[in-house]
Amino acid sequence: MQTKQLLLILSFFVTISCAQDKKAVMSFKTSQLRSALPEMQKEYESLEATRSALAKENDDWKANWVEKVVPTLDKEDYYIRSAAAQQLSSFIRLKEQPQLDPFLIDYLSEVEEYLFKVQMDEKESFEEMEELFKMVQSYRWIQTQKYALANPLQKVADNFFYRIPYLDHLEELYKNATPEEKEEYEDLYDDVQRFWKNAKSQSLNFDRIIQEHLAAGTMDYNTTLMLVGKMYSTNQYYLATKLVKDAIEKIEKEGDTTSHYYSSFLLNLSSLYMLQGDYENMLTVQLKQKELGYLQSDAMLISNYQMLGRYKEALDLANNFLDNNDATNPLYPGIKNMKMTVLFEMKDYEKTKKECFDMIEVAEKLGGTVGSGPYFTLANVYKYQGDLKNAQKYALIAYNTSIEEYKRFPEVDANDVASLLYVRMFRFYYYINYVGILVEAKQTDKVDLAKLMEEYETFEYLIKNVMLNPSKMDKKQMVKISEESGDILYSLAEKLPNQATQQLAYDYTLLSKEIGLSSVIAIRKYAADSKNKDLKNLFEHWMDVRKEILFHDPRVDIDSLKDIAFGLHRELATKTRKEVFAVIDEDDVNWEMVKKALKPNEVAVEFVYYAPEKYAALVLKSDMKSPVFIPLCDEQQLKELLPPDNGQQEQWQVNYIYNTNSLKIANLIVDPLRPYLDNVKTVHYSPAGILHGLSMDALQSKNSEKRWGQEYKLKRVSKTSLIASKSQLSPRKATIFGGMNYDENALEQITSESGERGLKLKAKTSGSSTSTNTTSEVQTVGGTFTYLPGTLKEVKLINEELEASKLQVDLFTGNDASEVQFKDFCKAPSDILHIATHAYFSPYIPKDKIAAGSYKGAAMIYSDPDPMNRAGIVFSGANYFWETGERYDDKNDGILMANELSNYDLRATKLAIISACQSGIGQSTRSEGVYGFQRAMKLAGIEHQIISLWTVDDAATQKFMTLFYKYYVELSDIGEAVSKAQATIKEEYENPYYWAAFVHVQ
Repeated sequence: MQTKQLLLILSFFVTISCAQDKKAVMSFKTSQLRSALPEMQKEYESLEATRSALAKENDDWKANWVEKVVPTLDKEDYYIRSAAAQQLSSFIRLKEQPQLDPFLIDYLSEVEEYLFKVQMDEKESFEEMEELFKMVQSYRWIQTQKYALANPLQKVADNFFYRIPYLDHLEELYKNATPEEKEEYEDLYDDVQRFWKNAKSQSLNFDRIIQEHLAAGTMDYNTTLMLVGKMYSTNQYYLATKLVKDAIEKIEKEGDTTSHYYSSFLLNLSSLYMLQGDYENMLTVQLKQKELGYLQSDAMLISNYQMLGRYKEALDLANNFLDNNDATNPLYPGIKNMKMTVLFEMKDYEKTKKECFDMIEVAEKLGGTVGSGPYFTLANVYKYQGDLKNAQKYALIAYNTSIEEYKRFPEVDANDVASLLYVRMFRFYYYINYVGILVEAKQTDKVDLAKLMEEYETFEYLIKNVMLNPSKMDKKQMVKISEESGDILYSLAEKLPNQATQQLAYDYTLLSKEIGLSSVIAIRKYAADSKNKDLKNLFEHWMDVRKEILFHDPRVDIDSLKDIAFGLHRELATKTRKEVFAVIDEDDVNWEMVKKALKPNEVAVEFVYYAPEKYAALVLKSDMKSPVFIPLCDEQQLKELLPPDNGQQEQWQVNYIYNTNSLKIANLIVDPLRPYLDNVKTVHYSPAGILHGLSMDALQSKNSEKRWGQEYKLKRVSKTSLIASKSQLSPRKATIFGGMNYDENALEQITSESGERGLKLKAKTSGSSTSTNTTSEVQTVGGTFTYLPGTLKEVKLINEELEASKLQVDLFTGNDASEVQFKDFCKAPSDILHIATHAYFSPYIPKDKIAAGSYKGAAMIYSDPDPMNRAGIVFSGANYFWETGERYDDKNDGILMANELSNYDLRATKLAIISACQSGIGQSTRSEGVYGFQRAMKLAGIEHQIISLWTVDDAATQKFMTLFYKYYVELSDIGEAVSKAQATIKEEYENPYYWAAFVHVQ
């Protein structure tokens, strides 16, 4: 990599430690210190005189000194308090005199703010420089006492010495000093140099460090290895990878591949690829290491082949090692275990069993303990072979062995995620798998429900804790364990339908639905509201980097910024784990709390999806002793009733679902619930799987002439635990966007109007580009956003309605309805946000499958693998970016992606309405719901949202939204207003296409 490129990356790389509070006013200047010095000197002398006098009087002089001095400091300014803190802390440590501790802790916050924001005018004298250094030393001393594991040197290096010209000015002062001054301040000069040497070694300001080494010509291999080591600790894997690859390339050009540096860099590169989950590149490096004789063992190579699904290569290497080594080799058990796993993945069950028994025999011969792994693998092998008796036997042995294994581990800290996941979790995982085998064997009478409940409590604690960790590897593993466990819990509730199993199934549902989303929201909320400035700055820095990632700047290395964002997220999660977990635990809702929140005429319905591709519902009423588990259907039965993906118009597709097949669909998912709907008026329901994309209001059952939304008041929620947290919406202000001019800066002015709120495709664009499925064919992507006259009429009528109701309204139309204006709104959000425009959710199309001639902006969006970047709503001027991939006049691009929206704190906005096509569509997942604007609004903190499930008619939408606000003003109930608006529209338009697209989600 060239130096210029590296520095360009680093220019966008602001380390965690350098995060500054941008909102704070820089109020500290050394000129103020200059004025305060005489009074500070008097304070020093006064404090010392008091101390000396008290020390002569009695042995308890410290307590008397604190008692005499500290109460006088409350009303003093920072400089006097600083002098007192330095003097007091020189003689008295934290926790030595309780009355002093609050003062020193407060001072710690004050001195940090001062040092990290002070401005120098470079007129400072030796006296002022000495006072600044005393503050630095005091900060380090008190911070280290407060928390032994803190690293104040790193903060001082990056936020003081690297931020202001202290060192340069001291050097200049000392160089030009008189002999007398040099003699007087020699100790200060030497102390600062020693301090800086230590602090610099802890710095994480890689930008400055690398620039300094490049300028001095000292960017050697030792320096690179030192920097890479630091980058490991701050999760800057991508930047570290670039440095290592650069060093490897240089060594290869020099032809010195036998040097120890070369082997070190290859080892580092392999590790970095592993940490990034890039196993293909990791394999390439490992093969090079092996070829050069630098690979110490084949263990990692075998593991990598296994991760990549290249089982034959993994098996060959494992056999080669095992044939040439015996059980005394320390690597033997691990490679034997890998061979066992590979054979299992290859479904060679007989050989897998042999390996398991061999491992058990070897361990017993060597006098060691047999781990739970071989027994658990045996249980799975026998299960897949249909031998459920042996499967039960070995599953139970695996569970009991895991209990003994756990006893051998020392007690682990709750923050030790690795221990939590890989040690404590397996007890539950092994037992739930044992339960699953019993269910499959139709021996549910053998299930020890008390034991299951006991292990589930551990699982519940662990999943909440682990999901606070941003590590994708940990989360992926946890989600896998959670979903497999859920399959068994739901199957148990189905096969053994008693109160205990159904209560457990309901509680698991409340825990597992959107668990990752809930964890991120909890961390963000805690940090955003924190009074701790460090946490608040860290949170704001994380959000800033996330926004930078989405800015479409071709000069920015996006992968490097993602690396930085992950590091910030991890740092934030680590620092807030204990407090956030306590909040999550306190806010936890179980089935009993939901029951208590339900009124006599209400019912809660949790739809669930579980293996093998089944749907069920958990139903709960206020008079029930327990939830009821109701099996519904197989997913294939539902899919057969949904429209084929053959390019039909959306109106035809809606008619196919809600008219042609409505009775059949309702027969699968609605009619089985009817025995529990007597005397019910309100149904609170949470969808799952493909039910996220259905408008339940529009389904018509053979048992009723009405559609389901006419029979009952339907309230859609993310999960029914929200019923227990009632909220009141009393809006005072609304912000409305509509009537956008999408072609404000377009290359080709598009003057056509549209009857639908959706992306219109030009003739040059393949019709398949709007499909929600990926394809192997090369496609042309493009299209244009056409003017929507109904949106202008809609927002004007809404404006009149709300103003008549005494609400303050900010209305933005035409060119003023811009993304820039929306981001201004985010700085001071109102109670209601309404955006009437186009929206889209693009299918994922790899870059190599997008044809030349495609619109560049569209291609950027379609080719992004993150579904949150393929969901967007459109503001004025968006067609320019859509066509060129560039921002007009370096302004915003006019497209607000779901990921962008998720970065803002919009908790003050209680209701958001995206009056647009497909604003509720996204990529549906089993555990996390829909990735798209639904998720973005939840992450932003918006409590209520109204979104659309399909491309909506412009005129009908304008009428619906106008009616919604009319009824909302009358009723003060969002759900009721939606239902009444739908009923009114239905009188004019019978087809659900016109009135059922919009759903209210809490």
